[in-house]
Amino acid sequence: MQLIDTEIQVRHSCPLCELSLAFPEVSMSHWCNGRKEVLEIVSPSADQLPAILSTAKKMLLDLEEVVRYGNSVLTIRGCHCFEFQSVCAICDECNCWIIPPIHYYGGYETYRVMSPGKASLNRMIGKLKEIGTVKIMSTRPAANLDALQSIGTIPVHFFEGLTSRQVHALVSAFEKGLLEVPARSRMDKVADEEGFSRSTYGEHLRKAVYRIVQNSYPILKLYDSGSDQKLKWTRRKSSR
Repeated sequence: MQLIDTEIQVRHSCPLCELSLAFPEVSMSHWCNGRKEVLEIVSPSADQLPAILSTAKKMLLDLEEVVRYGNSVLTIRGCHCFEFQSVCAICDECNCWIIPPIHYYGGYETYRVMSPGKASLNRMIGKLKEIGTVKIMSTRPAANLDALQSIGTIPVHFFEGLTSRQVHALVSAFEKGLLEVPARSRMDKVADEEGFSRSTYGEHLRKAVYRIVQNSYPILKLYDSGSDQKLKWTRRKSSR
């Protein structure tokens, strides 16, 4: 079986596409795990966010704002992928797979789709054309993909925004066991070996960890089971 990697743009009638049409200058990225959907909204201006959010909450069922940072906002809601004749439902029917995230800009949805052959791909495209406009942006055999380029689950490059010193602090902390539980070394010892004061090294390390978590926050939030775990902790505490 020859997997085919295809990038397509679709415009059709659905709440997310209509929201993109209402704010064509806004970029949105969407992840779903079958239970929850995470939508990251990036506006050219932070001043526009209140109007965008107000419209989004009217158009999208049970949409909840999670966090704002700069000119971006992260939202979450229950999964609605298969409630109507959606692109996700059509891909599933044609035995194709969507690689997240799905991107929205200028009224178009951009998907990266893996298909098990030309027959499945052509069938999917044919069905998509029945519900809207379809543009094929690129197609190639999946076997030719670079492994790092095939990672499409975070909104920005995983290391974006990290300085060289922050990267080095993170690598050295991992290599010397500082991040293990229990730690195999001490912060002051590692800092001295790397030529930093303890406070400077600790600052680089904290900033590196913060940046990586920030870059991967949408997908972490999608898989967060904190509410369930909190309930377990509460029950355990009350039983003592």
